[in-house]
Amino acid sequence: MERVVAITVTYNRTRTLERCLSALLNQSRKLDDIIIVDNNSNLNEKKKIIELTEKLNFVHVLWLDKNLGGAGGFEAGMAECLRSYHADWYWIMDDDAYPREDCLEKLLKAKGSLPEAAGYLAPLIFGVDLNEYQFYHHKRLSRIIYKNRPVGKTYGELEELTEIDANAFVGPLISSKAVKSVGIADGSLFIYGDDTEYTFRVSRKMKSYLVKDAVIDHQDPPVSNNYLDAAAWWKDYYCYRNQYFMIRKFHNSRLVKAAAYAILTFKIMIFVFLAFFKIRWGKLLQLRIGLYLKAVKDGLCNRRGKRVDPAAYSQRLNELRNKNTAKN
Repeated sequence: MERVVAITVTYNRTRTLERCLSALLNQSRKLDDIIIVDNNSNLNEKKKIIELTEKLNFVHVLWLDKNLGGAGGFEAGMAECLRSYHADWYWIMDDDAYPREDCLEKLLKAKGSLPEAAGYLAPLIFGVDLNEYQFYHHKRLSRIIYKNRPVGKTYGELEELTEIDANAFVGPLISSKAVKSVGIADGSLFIYGDDTEYTFRVSRKMKSYLVKDAVIDHQDPPVSNNYLDAAAWWKDYYCYRNQYFMIRKFHNSRLVKAAAYAILTFKIMIFVFLAFFKIRWGKLLQLRIGLYLKAVKDGLCNRRGKRVDPAAYSQRLNELRNKNTAKN
């Protein structure tokens, strides 16, 4: 019987992790092992993880000594699985994803109808907060700057098995053949885009599919008006910076690569221009524009890893807000 190992990454979020773990434990097709990668959560959260897992001998916690971001966490988890667990399938998901009881069973069943081995099989993602499918996580990528678009807009237009280019790390079941062929997740992206980069890396070598009747529930992101709150601007830095890495990795033609860099940079410069109209406070405007420009510079110079620390950014933002409040 094929061995299936689930891998989830968590950071100070045992509230959702507990629900994720419960969903994994209650699969109709039982898992062989579960790996939880803790991205150096605080002591209270670590204690809760121990309480959740201490009586489950097939649930293993990989304790990291620093926060490596989602990308670094999945890289560490996949490396540990490859090294020690001899899995046939790696089931990858965020800690706020909750596969339905028959999700794994249906994913494994789907591979029997394929003419060749799949790189990965992804469940359809349903957003539990907005009560609608998150089609944007199942992607086809443009060939210029790897901008993504959803494979469909409605449930009805999906086929039972829909070939996809890329998928979020929300439940893709990745074959060991794919892992041995293309390697593991790239931790140098730190966060955002690491799932797109990896699943696209796989689908270029082995056909990969969205399985319509396998469903995983997932929290919806707290985004409003398509413009992130200042507290989350650091995320935009990684989103745009990592797109440069995608271009660098997947384009061989120097001409096409240069054109893609130019298009992406122009797009970001438009955001810089729009920031002048959206943000009136001078210091906050400088912070926003600085992140955009840093994303361009670091992307073009191939500067990887955690270049913007979320905790340090939050502290800086609070300092600016406090100064502005004091002035007023």
